Amino acid sequence: TKYSFVITKMADYYEILQVQKNSSDAEIKKAYRKLAMKWHPDKNPENAEVAATKFQEIGEAYDVLSDLEKRAIYDQYGYEGLRDGVANENGETTGAYSYKHNAQEIFENFFGTKNPFATFGFETAPFASKLNKPGPVKGKPAIFDLECTLKELYNGCSKKFNITRKRYDSEGVLQDSSKTLVISIKPGWKKGTKVSFVNEGDEAPNTIPSDLVFVIQEKANSDPGYIRDGNNLIYTHKISLSDAVTDCSLQIPTLDQRIISLACPEVVSPFYEKCIPGEGMPLTKKDGSKGKGDLIIRFHILFPKYLNGSKRIKIKELLANEELQN
Repeated sequence: TKYSFVITKMADYYEILQVQKNSSDAEIKKAYRKLAMKWHPDKNPENAEVAATKFQEIGEAYDVLSDLEKRAIYDQYGYEGLRDGVANENGETTGAYSYKHNAQEIFENFFGTKNPFATFGFETAPFASKLNKPGPVKGKPAIFDLECTLKELYNGCSKKFNITRKRYDSEGVLQDSSKTLVISIKPGWKKGTKVSFVNEGDEAPNTIPSDLVFVIQEKANSDPGYIRDGNNLIYTHKISLSDAVTDCSLQIPTLDQRIISLACPEVVSPFYEKCIPGEGMPLTKKDGSKGKGDLIIRFHILFPKYLNGSKRIKIKELLANEELQN
């Protein structure tokens, strides 16, 4: 199988259960009851593999949406936040969810019996043979690194990539299938952000295609002068020694092609910094607030390569009685 970097639509549990996002618990239960009965594998002997996959998808959707905590995480952070967990106040990731492919167990727990069909006059479950068979197994995610420049992570961008994977054709034969997918990089994304294409891996008998997971990586030294520190940006500005000890004006280029003019009347020492609030990285939804971090200006002071004797004497005379910084 050939993969290049790609992303696809996340699992939409509301779409799977055919309910609205504001649906009540009763409406979700009603939708699950209807769909689980409809797509049970034994009710679809001519298309058992497709039905088994649908049955697992319906079970997973109900497993999440019927649980208040899982549903809240999914609603706020989406499929990735649910799968990977979200950071708490201490920066620790909690609440990671992994579906156990236990649609049979969910089905039985929902109806409160191994034979929910008894009310229809059946002494045994008419679909018992399939209930006792394991559902299709999902392959392990295929994980890839996706390098982005700091400018791309600041402004956001789109990347197009191609994949080739095994897919069944209309006659049920596995064939190579190519697809072009698009990744939408959101402004402010951090290194380690994961983006998934659900079920975009290879198809195979009795197998749910694996997910393709792309992990954002920040390309080193991609934007000269700039580095990232969390939600803040740090820019190193080169300044001459004469400007460092006298009044000067700074012209700071931003990652969105603006120029920030900044007065600097103070003496600039080697460890001196200036802060421009609200000019750092865009804050994402996971950061819990809007706006941007801060831009920290650091200085690289350029010293003369050589000073002749008269200049050295003048500098000593000018600075001899000045109060020194610690």
